[in-house]
Amino acid sequence: MKHHRTLRISAALALTLVLTGGAFAQQTADLSEEQVKERLGFLENALVSAQPRAKLWWYGWIAGYSAAALVQGGLAAVNWDKTGEDKDFAEDMLVGGATCALGAGGLLISPFVPAYGPTGLQSMPEGTPEERRAKLLRAEEIMRVCAKREKEGRGWLTHGLNLGVNAAAGLVTVLVFDRPWSEGLITFAISESVSLLNIFSQPRRARRDLKNYEIRYLGKPGTYREGEADPTWYFSVHPGGISFGMRF
Repeated sequence: MKHHRTLRISAALALTLVLTGGAFAQQTADLSEEQVKERLGFLENALVSAQPRAKLWWYGWIAGYSAAALVQGGLAAVNWDKTGEDKDFAEDMLVGGATCALGAGGLLISPFVPAYGPTGLQSMPEGTPEERRAKLLRAEEIMRVCAKREKEGRGWLTHGLNLGVNAAAGLVTVLVFDRPWSEGLITFAISESVSLLNIFSQPRRARRDLKNYEIRYLGKPGTYREGEADPTWYFSVHPGGISFGMRF
């Protein structure tokens, strides 16, 4: 009986996927040639123009985390047999290197789709009406996946995982290396600051572009948003010092 129930559920899911895909295909088939071209141009331009910044963020953080992990790991090895403050330094470098390695690993395990998803879209054929409609469906799919990945990258699960790793780093400093709680809190604070910088510097253009697309072409309610939605860095020199930061 359980086997038959499983088969019925699987069949229902498969049927739902077929009907959903058919509905999207039918919706696209009802569009005029001009509508297909306009929508495809909007999506293709949005995806391709956002890709360089997405690559810079993704590859940049992987490289940064990896370099930090290697440097801190090397410093930990060089100073490990020393005593006093040098020993504390070696322990801090080991913990910091481990958290950076986990950061790089996380970005590799969960790749940032806007950095590579649009690759190949421009090379898809669009010489016939059928090819253009197929390309439009593919562009819509890529845009939705990119927006979903951006949302997940700023979601509570990501914050929770980072918080857990950084709290563990602080606890290792205190419990494993027998250091004061104040130093464990410093370790946590530094690691969490880097994690938050990673999260809030993540590009978020796909979410804005998808919302604009749905408002303009799919009739969804909302306010069309012009301009750049990604965070921007600023730097200024003034009497008495300098200032820099990030607006998001």
